[in-house]
Amino acid sequence: MNKAVRHQNLICYSLDRESPNEINRLYCKLGSTNMRMQNESKSLTSGKQHFNPVLLVACFAATMAICTSISLYPGFAEGQESGGTEVDAIQNTTDTSTSESNSSLVELDSNIEQIRGHLDQAVANKEIGNTTLARAHTLHPIEEVYSSIETQIDASDPSLNQSLSSSLTQLSNMVDNSTVEEFRTKALDINGLLNDTVGKVIPTREINDSAFNLMVVGNLLSIADSEYKEAIENGSVKEIVEYQDGQAFISRARSVFNESSPMIPQEQSAKIQEINGFFADLGSAVQEKSSPEVVSNAIRSIVHEISEVTGINEESISGTETDTSAFILEIRNLLNQTLDAYENQNYDQADTLAIQAYLDNYEFIEAPLAALNRTLMETTEVMLREDLRQLIQTHAPLEEIQEHIEKINSNLNRAEDLLAASG
Repeated sequence: MNKAVRHQNLICYSLDRESPNEINRLYCKLGSTNMRMQNESKSLTSGKQHFNPVLLVACFAATMAICTSISLYPGFAEGQESGGTEVDAIQNTTDTSTSESNSSLVELDSNIEQIRGHLDQAVANKEIGNTTLARAHTLHPIEEVYSSIETQIDASDPSLNQSLSSSLTQLSNMVDNSTVEEFRTKALDINGLLNDTVGKVIPTREINDSAFNLMVVGNLLSIADSEYKEAIENGSVKEIVEYQDGQAFISRARSVFNESSPMIPQEQSAKIQEINGFFADLGSAVQEKSSPEVVSNAIRSIVHEISEVTGINEESISGTETDTSAFILEIRNLLNQTLDAYENQNYDQADTLAIQAYLDNYEFIEAPLAALNRTLMETTEVMLREDLRQLIQTHAPLEEIQEHIEKINSNLNRAEDLLAASG
């Protein structure tokens, strides 16, 4: 058999056995073989027109093999147009990279806002003559925050990175030997450099995106929550720097939220009012040195509303995982307390406890539960938010209240099983 024809037959044989990913490579190989055969034919005929039956048979066989292979692997033909699975994989990688990049930018912006918070507290302490705390708040950005953002700033503008770094050090050195006005002016200069940093490092589309800014709010509140837990014990401040950190980060979170509010669609105006109300409650709780649990609940309420506004899950906003089992346990405890209060004819307290079971707890498992069983989530929500309170307010028989709470607990058991299995 002619060597070229035998080679052609081997390719045709392989096409029926190779995976779709190999077909394109073999197709190219086949094309080059045909071209070589044609060149050899021209050489043999010395430029004369010559009918080569062997070449005709080989080409026909090759064409039939390709058609058969395409019919066996329809994805191959589609892949030539769409890029196939390899393009999809590239797209998936790009989407993942974009998500990671966005998360990195949220953290960067949050770190910048934390520096602003430290500057605010440094100036406030300088104004009242407390240089010890003023110095602490000038050192925290240098020791705890700046190293997290330095690389990103330097990659965009090395000169800006150097100016910002040296200015933070200069401010710390000015604590003892500057006037309040000089100190305040230097802090304002640093804020200007931070503004430049945002403009250089964070794309405009993120800066003007309400969801991005609300993610920054959630990140700041999560850090404030941690600082407050370190600072307060039994209604007293045990760590003053951490207490002021918590105050500062909450203040910056509220400032970012206020700046972002005009970007939020008008139909979400009711949610904006709710979040403002929760911020007011949070500020009062911190000012009164309430328990960390009270502050955490207020922060969770804000994060929950932000989640509803943006459609982003609460874990992504706060950077923490929702402990659904803890919320369900607390709902059960509150329902038991509700029943006790009702049995003692303390109807107002029973109503308050029922509200707490829903607002401070059930709302935080709604999103993950809805993703698994929306009907169960909505049914339990109505039973807890509306039906139970209706029974309490109309002074229904105790047995009816007990039966209703048992049904809620039964639904909570189902919810707990679903959430645990998914998790």
